[in-house]
Amino acid sequence: MDTDEIRDRLIAQGKMRDDVELVNIWQDLRGRSEAGLARLEGEPPRMPIPDEDGELENITPFYDVFRNSRTGRVIRRNYLRGDGSLLLADIEVPKLGRRFILHSPSGEPMVEWRRPRDFYNAWITATVTKSPAVVIVDDKKVSEFIHEISDRDFALILFLHGSHLSHPWNGNHGQPLRARTDTMRNFDRFDIVGVQTQQQAEAIRAMGFSGENIRLLTGELPQGSVVSDPPMERDMGNAVMVANLIDLKRIEHPIRAIAKLRDRGVAVSLTVLGEGPARPKLEALVDELDLSDRVKLPGYVNDVHERLTSASFSTLTSTSEGLPLSLLEAMGAGCVPIVYDITYGPRDLIDQGVNGFITPWSDIDALADQIDAFLTLDEDRVEGMRREARKTVERYLPEAGYQRWQDALEEVAVVNLPDDRDEKSAPSIAARKLTCEATTQGCRIEIELDRIHPAIAESLELVVAGRKLSTFFVSSSTQISTRRFGNKVVLTFDVDYAGFSESPDETFDVFLRRAHDMWTAKRRIKAPRRFRAVQAGDREWYSTKHGNLSVRPHS
Repeated sequence: MDTDEIRDRLIAQGKMRDDVELVNIWQDLRGRSEAGLARLEGEPPRMPIPDEDGELENITPFYDVFRNSRTGRVIRRNYLRGDGSLLLADIEVPKLGRRFILHSPSGEPMVEWRRPRDFYNAWITATVTKSPAVVIVDDKKVSEFIHEISDRDFALILFLHGSHLSHPWNGNHGQPLRARTDTMRNFDRFDIVGVQTQQQAEAIRAMGFSGENIRLLTGELPQGSVVSDPPMERDMGNAVMVANLIDLKRIEHPIRAIAKLRDRGVAVSLTVLGEGPARPKLEALVDELDLSDRVKLPGYVNDVHERLTSASFSTLTSTSEGLPLSLLEAMGAGCVPIVYDITYGPRDLIDQGVNGFITPWSDIDALADQIDAFLTLDEDRVEGMRREARKTVERYLPEAGYQRWQDALEEVAVVNLPDDRDEKSAPSIAARKLTCEATTQGCRIEIELDRIHPAIAESLELVVAGRKLSTFFVSSSTQISTRRFGNKVVLTFDVDYAGFSESPDETFDVFLRRAHDMWTAKRRIKAPRRFRAVQAGDREWYSTKHGNLSVRPHS
């Protein structure tokens, strides 16, 4: 909450220039005059405002909560100014739900919002007023709602640190992470989306997005991480892994690989640098496999770089990653990476057999075999791989990373978003004619619409969304034609059945949506009365009991 203290500390550490302003929403609102608060747009306050009720609990000098005396549930939060006056009341109201009511310095209710996201978006809009301006979002929660700001003058950049999929190791067509669902559904409302790997960019395009707003904006490898003249003498069997001791990293996999190699009579050891809640489980595994002489867990250490430059190879066996910094640092130190085929990272960095090795995901035997094969390589071959590893990661040093960001910022332009209309209850779009025809990749859908503006027709996409799952994909129109009589437009969409590959038993509903529109503005397609279910490949396109188009597995 104390932005002045944080700012002074960052400047003293050389992490922030002294001409940078650091803003916190609550500190900002406390300092605003009534005119400044009036810049936040919302609904007029509904009267009456509920009285304070329940058991008071002082959290901080600027934040109180009230709990239901019977259930202990928080029913009200009061955010206070420095003088103790009420700034904003967050109230849980029976029947109505949440209410966020902003108060003037004199205590009068000024404006209210029904959702937290609407309150935050109103503040962002009232705060980012200079032009030109760019808002860069790298927080999951904020990215889920900031795209709802339609009438904005600032450019909006999203930076994805990790995977956008719940199970990326299964492929590109699964469910988005719960914390990324609304973000991905509204992906094209961001002017630029920065990803760290080409592999992730390909996974996003596989969902049907054009990818026009995707940019490769990688994480930064600290200066000095790439060693120009590393020590030549290294123990070939000495492996180092830099990782938090958490289940995601699956450190038990390389430990078991070491046990397999020990049983083959191969001289190899592993040191895992890091700390975390999985330590007891990992220590028990080391004892169980009798590996205390080969596997070390020293915890956090201050000489990571020195340990990397003396190690021979590194490994990484996580379930998923974004672009693992530990892998970059190890390669920069001349460690040869021997890693799983993780989504994402290794494929962007490793040229098989040239600067490292990628083994099949989750295959401990393959990992052990590759380590065994590596240890048999001659010295010249290994030294060549170390040089190539260092050379590969030079493109992730600060100056190269800064240049990529500078290029993105200089080219960014505000997307022309459609009108911000609430179409949650919008009726289905009636198709005058509807045909479904099997293709080699899936199905071709032709939809004839009546009385639709050509400009709107050109922007329409077909959205195919899981009824029970959050899985979805989009198809842009491959052809738009008009018919002479009645101002009719025929839209053609080629639906690739790969989109169903990770949810083969799921029923999907079909919608039309304007590009860049809010996800909630998509509309069902009402099939003609005479439309009969069509089997196209292993899917059946049919009309629901409400007359809307859906697709399900063909039984």
